Parts: sequence; structure tokens; C-alpha cells
Amino acid sequence: MNPKHNGFEQYSKDPSASCEPFDLNGQELTRQEMKTMLDSSPAGIGLVKNRVLGWSNDIFYSMLGYESNSLKGKNTRILYADQKEYDRVGINLYSKVDKYGMGIVETKLVRKDGSLLDFRIRASNLDKEDPSKGIIVVITDISELKLLQVQLQQAQKMEAIGVLAGGISHDFNNILMGIQGHLSLMQIDVSATEKVTAHAKHIGRIVKTAAELTGRLLGFARGGKYQISTLNVNELLSLALNIFKPTRKDIIVHEIYEEKPHLVDADQSQLEQVFLNLLINASQAMPEHGDIFVTTQNTFIKEDHDYPFKVQPGRYIKVTIKDTGIGMDLEIQNKIFDPFFSTKEIDDKKGRGLGLSTVFGVVKNHGGFILVDSEKGKGANFHICLPASNNIQIKEIKEESKAFEHMQKGSETVLLVDDEEEIINVGKNFLEKLGYKPMIARNGLEAVEIFKLYKDEISLVVLDLIMPKMNGKQAFAEIKNIQENAKILISTGYAVDDKIEGFLNRGCHGFIQKPFSLNKFARILRKILDNT
Repeated sequence: MNPKHNGFEQYSKDPSASCEPFDLNGQELTRQEMKTMLDSSPAGIGLVKNRVLGWSNDIFYSMLGYESNSLKGKNTRILYADQKEYDRVGINLYSKVDKYGMGIVETKLVRKDGSLLDFRIRASNLDKEDPSKGIIVVITDISELKLLQVQLQQAQKMEAIGVLAGGISHDFNNILMGIQGHLSLMQIDVSATEKVTAHAKHIGRIVKTAAELTGRLLGFARGGKYQISTLNVNELLSLALNIFKPTRKDIIVHEIYEEKPHLVDADQSQLEQVFLNLLINASQAMPEHGDIFVTTQNTFIKEDHDYPFKVQPGRYIKVTIKDTGIGMDLEIQNKIFDPFFSTKEIDDKKGRGLGLSTVFGVVKNHGGFILVDSEKGKGANFHICLPASNNIQIKEIKEESKAFEHMQKGSETVLLVDDEEEIINVGKNFLEKLGYKPMIARNGLEAVEIFKLYKDEISLVVLDLIMPKMNGKQAFAEIKNIQENAKILISTGYAVDDKIEGFLNRGCHGFIQKPFSLNKFARILRKILDNT
């Protein structure tokens, strides 16, 4: 940070102290009139120097819940939740002021009552000829806008899932047909051990495919905060295409991937939404048939780039989605990323416009940018550039399939809690085959009562989350009240999210997502039970 721009402007003069006139577009204003105008502004305005707040208008204080002038002379660190955010805003804002004469940054500021609100801060030099005099800042409350953006994004996700529903049901029907077919053949070949084993293996592979499809849908549909991990864009595009392709059999998709693409630090479900929205928009631009070209390419952006906007130089991965559809004229191209803009008519299922404002927002929040080039009648090209990660990829460890005689077994008592009869039957058989003594509860209330009676015998509770009478969250708390060190394994069909991570932070010993194999169940049981 430039040392001459490291703070809020301290301004000692009272704007009402003099009647010296100001000239504003030919109209003279006294200092009192100027003060009235500043105090009437719908935005908070303040003067800043050396990270110390000077004069600010009344709306500045009311937005933050303080009495007028109560922060004058104080360091603005008081307005930030932590030092990291305080430093981030300072570096981001003042570097832009130095380079462009004006800076804009979004952050959360702490009000006097401790609550956090989303604000957009604009800043510029108070005196362009003498930056040492500090800066003038303008703050606006964007909390409602942020909420609307989240709601819009989730609504567009749901719209996308609606468009994809036909293809998803097609995939699941194929999966169910495969399971039904092998079950029918097993009944015929019941005495042929080798054939039964082969059918069982096929069913296992099909179930795994179904679980992966469900997992993608759960990840795509969830809302909430970003969950950043290091990702391979080629793999994300492949997953998105697996969901998209069944929806339009009349479209040919051509895929050309960079052999060793730069990895990106991103939220998986958010990027999947970006790719799915662009694929759906491309398909809607081709009502009859056509081609979509999906490519990835490593690229490096230099300091002296030709982009007409600020871009951080460095390594990027470029994703291009091209269609042979109706295309767009320049007027539409200039509007397609605006919130709520659409070329669709009411009840129109064709045309472009699904979620492009969301696409723009997600890409921007990941430090990237998006470009479009198109001509009427000649299709459209969407180019997404995402900054490369500095992390190295961690190789995914695949589950090792073991023969039953080599699986880890035990003899402890395990309380299995689930309201689905099929899950109870399978879970009870799993436990018995592995040598455990199962106890069964069909809802949370029953689980708590059983645990009260047999807490000294029960070594582990396998707990579902969604149940009648008492859900898993309540049962978890009750069991922990009875025995603080009780070992609990959460078992659910939902994907890992903030709620489940919360359980892990409150003394839960593990999480297993349905459907799971006997081998995986055996391994996680012993891992928890042996961890004393």
C-alpha cells in the first residue's frame, strides 16, 4: 500500500464554520448550504487520512448505527470484523486510487450493535494535485441487493434444473432399467454362483453411477456460501455435459480439452452452474438442431494486454462454449449480462437469457472475466477466463474394494437410527454380517429412549438426519446431553454442507453418505470405534 494513501482523511474544518461561497454550475453555495447538501445525500460520505476518520455526513453515521461525529478521529479498524479484511480493503482500494484515480470495493462493515452489513465503498483523492491530503469515501448499503442477487441466483438454478429435468429422468430410468434387468437375471441364475456374482457387480456399478448423478444435482442445487477447493475445469465441464447431453439429443457436442489444464481455486457447484447455464443458453439458441463446441486452453495474460478493462496479469485457463445458433446483434450483446434481462417472451421456451447475470457474477467473484462475440445468424462464442491456482492437485483416492473375508469386522453394539424400512433392513444385515450387535430405532425419539437405557452397552450410534417425531439434529443433541463422549456417525442422503460440517464441529465422529457399500461401512465403523 502506498504510504501516502494508508488511511481515512482527517478533516479538521467544520463545513458550517464559514460562509465563503462555493460555485456549483454557476450557482453559488455557502458552506452551510454545502453541508445541508452533503447531509441530505442518500449515501454516506466521509473524509479519511492515515486510516483515521475525519468529518462525515449524518447518513454515514446512521448507516453504521453511531451518533453523529462519534467516530471522528478514530481509526477505521473499528469498522471491520478482523485485521485481514481491514488490510484487504485498504490494499485493494488505495491501489486502485493510485492507479486509476478512483477505487471501488465491496466489504462487510461492523455496525455499533455488532451486526454486519454489506457495503460498497467508492474512494477518490480529495485533491488530485496533492494525494497526501487523503481521500473522500462514499459508502452505500448493498445488503438488500446482495440478498436479491442470492435469490435470483437460486431461482435461476431452479429454472436450470427444470430445463434439465427431462434428461435427468431419462438417466435415472436407464439406471433403474439396468438394476431391474440384472435382478431379473439373478432370479433365473440363482443357483449359478458366478453369474449371481457378476450381476451383483453390475448392479454395484450402476448404483455408483446413480449416486454420482444425485451428488452432482445436490451440489448444483444448494445455496449458501462458496466452498473453495482446487479443481480441474476439464472434469467440471465433463460433469456438466453428462447432465446436459440427455436434454438435447439433436445437438452434437464437440469437446477439445487442454491436455494438462491449469487448475483453479473455485466453488464446484458455482462453476457447474456457470457451465450448465451457458450450455442451456446455447441449446435455446438452436431450436431445431445444431452443434456446440466446448474447448479449454491454458493462456497467459501480460501486463500490456489489449483488454478494455483491468485484468490481473498471469496464468489463466480459458473455457470457450460456441454454438451455431441464431446469434446476437451488438445491442443485445451489451445487455445480456444485466440482471433480469431476457430476450424471451412470456411462456417462451426458446431464446437466450437464462442466468447470464449469474454467470457474470460467479466468474467475477472467482477473479475471472467473461467475453462474448456474436453476429446475428452466425452463432455465439462465450469465453470464460479463470485465474490459475498456485496449488498442486491432490490425487483423488478411490475406494479400495475388498473381498468380504478381508473386510474389517467387530463385535460391539451399534444403535442404527433410520425411519426408512429398507435402510433398516440393509443396515441391520450389514452390521450382523460384520459381527456387530445391532439395536434399531425408527425415529429420533426412540433412539434417545434406547440410548438412555443402554448407553453403557452402545459403542456407536449411526444416525439419520431427516426423521419423524424427532429429527437427527435434535436426537444428536439429546444423546450428547446423556453422554458427552458418545460416538455418533451421521448417515444421510444429503451432500456435505454447512449443517453437516456443523455436526462435525460439535463432537460428531464422522459422516457417511447414502448409498454406501458394505466395504465402506465396515471401514468407517472401525475407524471411529478404534479411535479412542
